[in-house]
Amino acid sequence: MEFAVLGPLHVSGDQGPLPLGVGKQRTLLAELLCRAGRPVSPATLIEALWQQRPPRTAADNLRLYVHQLRRTLGQDRITRTDAGFVLAVHPGELDAERFETLAGRGGAALTGGDHERAAALLRQALELWRGPAYAGLNLTAGLRDHARRLEEERLAALEQRIEADLARGLHAVLIAELTELVAEHPLRERPRRQLMLALARSGRQAEALATYREARRVFAAELGLDPGDELNRLHQAILTGTLDPAPAGAATPAARPPAQLPTDISDFTGRDEQLAQLAALLGDEPPQGPGQVRMCVIAGMGGVGKTTLAVHAAHRIARHYPDGQLHTNLHGAEANPADPGQVLAAFLTALGVPRSTLPETVDERAALFRSSLAERRMLIVLDNAASEQQVRPLLPGTSGCAVVITSRARLSGLSGAALIELSVLHLRQGVRLLARIAGAGRVQAEPEAAAEIVRLSDGIPLAVRVAGARLVARPHWPLTRLAGQLKDERRRLDQFATGDLAVRASLALSYVGLEPAARRAFRLLGALEVPDFAGWVAGALLDVPVPVGEELVESLVDSQLVLISGVDPAGQPRYRFHDLVRLYARERAELEDRPEAVAAALGRAFGGWLALAEQATERVQGSSSAIIHGSAARWSSPDGTPWEIRQDPMAWFDTERTALVAAIRQACALGLAEVAWDTACCAERYFDVSGLFDDWRALHERVLAACLAAGDRLGEAVIRRGLMHATTWTETGEAMAAQYDGAEQLIALFTDLDERRGLSDAYVLRAWGEAARGDMAQGLRSGRLALELAERSGHQGGEARAHVCMAVAYGTRDIKMAIVHLLRGLDLATKLGNPRFEATTLQFLGLAHAHAKEFEAGLEYMVRALAIYRQIRDPLLEAMGLVALAKLYAGHHDPRARAVAEAAELLSRSHRLAHHRADALWVLGGVDLAEGRVGEAVTHLEESVRLWRTRGWQEFLAGALGSLAEAYTAAGDHAAAATARLEAEELAGSPQPG
Repeated sequence: MEFAVLGPLHVSGDQGPLPLGVGKQRTLLAELLCRAGRPVSPATLIEALWQQRPPRTAADNLRLYVHQLRRTLGQDRITRTDAGFVLAVHPGELDAERFETLAGRGGAALTGGDHERAAALLRQALELWRGPAYAGLNLTAGLRDHARRLEEERLAALEQRIEADLARGLHAVLIAELTELVAEHPLRERPRRQLMLALARSGRQAEALATYREARRVFAAELGLDPGDELNRLHQAILTGTLDPAPAGAATPAARPPAQLPTDISDFTGRDEQLAQLAALLGDEPPQGPGQVRMCVIAGMGGVGKTTLAVHAAHRIARHYPDGQLHTNLHGAEANPADPGQVLAAFLTALGVPRSTLPETVDERAALFRSSLAERRMLIVLDNAASEQQVRPLLPGTSGCAVVITSRARLSGLSGAALIELSVLHLRQGVRLLARIAGAGRVQAEPEAAAEIVRLSDGIPLAVRVAGARLVARPHWPLTRLAGQLKDERRRLDQFATGDLAVRASLALSYVGLEPAARRAFRLLGALEVPDFAGWVAGALLDVPVPVGEELVESLVDSQLVLISGVDPAGQPRYRFHDLVRLYARERAELEDRPEAVAAALGRAFGGWLALAEQATERVQGSSSAIIHGSAARWSSPDGTPWEIRQDPMAWFDTERTALVAAIRQACALGLAEVAWDTACCAERYFDVSGLFDDWRALHERVLAACLAAGDRLGEAVIRRGLMHATTWTETGEAMAAQYDGAEQLIALFTDLDERRGLSDAYVLRAWGEAARGDMAQGLRSGRLALELAERSGHQGGEARAHVCMAVAYGTRDIKMAIVHLLRGLDLATKLGNPRFEATTLQFLGLAHAHAKEFEAGLEYMVRALAIYRQIRDPLLEAMGLVALAKLYAGHHDPRARAVAEAAELLSRSHRLAHHRADALWVLGGVDLAEGRVGEAVTHLEESVRLWRTRGWQEFLAGALGSLAEAYTAAGDHAAAATARLEAEELAGSPQPG
């Protein structure tokens, strides 16, 4: 396993990067890594996670975070001792430790005079850094101190590496790097001394003396001090001409080599990982003689900073190529790319070949070019390449040279070329770039507006540069003004233009190079408001076979207009747009496509999602409610390509969820209520099994509004039914009892529609609501109606649900009849092949047998239920099962009751399952009372009663009040006990009318 803190927090194992979650879980891991191998007390971790305001549940939450980390890292990685939690990190696993080891060895080699070895070791140490230590975390005091110490060690190692390179005679090539280092750290003396030395030994004495004068000015202004003795002695030696000569062996070529690199970008920001990759690929001393040319392609969309990165990296590694650097712009994204023969003529002339002797053909010039480079170590930068064919004649033939190529295409046909795919800047990097352009003071004064500008720039460096340039030209503007202008999507691309910089023009170069079908796919994909999509979506939009659509999307990827955002569990890619690229696609669609054609394309895409979700939900073992569909058009591939709903439909829903929800919301906004509610209904089982009740409710509320606006009565009924399921276990405000009113509305709707399966489900819901109100007789009547309707309509799932709700209505008043109905429900659930409902029925059977004083039988049913819960991983059912098992143990004074009830309470609280939490607290209060923990019993039972009041389940509230009365009596508060007992008796004896 590898742990990385020298940059963003990152952990990887044998199978690749590990998911670390967000927020406090990442902070917890960082705190443990900061003290790897040493115990960290819970108090220290709680202070780090919550600062001065830990919640009452901080200790429980900390245990949950540690548990989640153990699941990610392995159970043996984090151990608990008397002194606290210990994270085991083996030697060599932590990048900070490797950095310190390499830096220490490099420093020792420098002291011993082995400058070559020192430079190599220190360079290896520095390449481990991917950004500021613990980047992206809200640093606690401990992490902040550790980050400062590591940063100081990094700077020291960098200065030592430069010292080693100076001793090797690399003075001229170090000047640019030292100039940047001095600008970043103006108060450090050592880099100034090194810069003065590099300038003086490169024959630039006047600049060396100017550097000393600048040092005196800065030190006096900032510190009130003069430069130190080393700077003064070096200054005197330069003035008097007594500076020691350059070390023997320093490169002094007889003829000036070509140095064609463009000026480095002074405000270059970020890209640390890519710079490290380039340094690793091309930055060490190249071998001489025959061998494969070292070559790297930097690919990315227009405006993403490919040229900037290539030029900056080339300046940093140029010292390894003393025979010079060649550079050209191949204009690959333009209508007339550069001719390789003309580029070769310019290169050969720069290498000293008289223009009059140049061969005529491209092949002959390429051969002469390779011959001219055979004994040289040169760096060649080919910017903005169009294709492999354009690049191949420009490549050297031996391994002594290196080539950096930038292109909007990946150029995968170049054998042996490493590929660096350049994406947009992270928010922090973008803000730093904006600050360097527009001024750090302005950005620091309005940090939120600066972050908003970068977000609206989509992190595209060109867009950030344009925004910064506009701010420079308008020093009186607050950043909030520009941020406000950028929020208008229809005018955003207009705002990203200044001088000769324009995002729209950059995107247009890629767009015009597409084939007509790919252009149309680009425009229609941009019309979708989904965060990502699969390749089949293009097929649906264009109404072409799925493989054709997938090929078109891949062509957009090759042109860097669409990104690959990841792969699904089956290994199929998923794609997405940058926001600004999507806006450009919509601009083109408005100009080139008829609105009705775009609407028809979107309808086909929504129909594709519906068809897929319809097939997937049939394979999800969730609720036994009837799946009711409308008549919205489905879409399938014209060539009959089968949908790939594989063996794991839950995995498909996991992958597609955000896109599916976004598509449903867009369909609602477009007034396409029928396809919206049908697709939303297909997602209900997935939401239920996954415990995503908040997402379920929010989506259905949006769809219900669309159905009401469209007058779609069937959609209204189906969605209202789903909303009742979504809020049953989580919502407060007497949610269970409120089912009665909701069920009455559903009964009226489904009766008018003559939809008997839906009507059966509605009567089941009413039966639950009546049971919650304490009206068990009416609950039985509703259950019988539900059963009759389900049997007449062939709705076996409805039959199973009706039997269970009738068993609940019988309750403890007639345990034998309750067991009869539960066994019938279990038989039906087994025939349906629905393990989820089967487990629910088993759990109720366990409770029923426990009430019948048949402990062993009850436990057997519970164990069977829990085995299924563990297999299907459903948090709602797991919480329900744990509460039921805790009740069983508590009823038989089994000491395991407390641990199981505590686990149920923690799980219920984590998933906001108010009903099951109230139940778990009720059990805990009873266990506390039995063990003489009167104070804890009162606390648990008071919270249980508070939650039961919000649930509206009369019988449970009465039971919890009765237990609370016992706890008050044990605590000596007889008045409170009498009040609680009286209310419990009133509730138990007076069912609310239906």
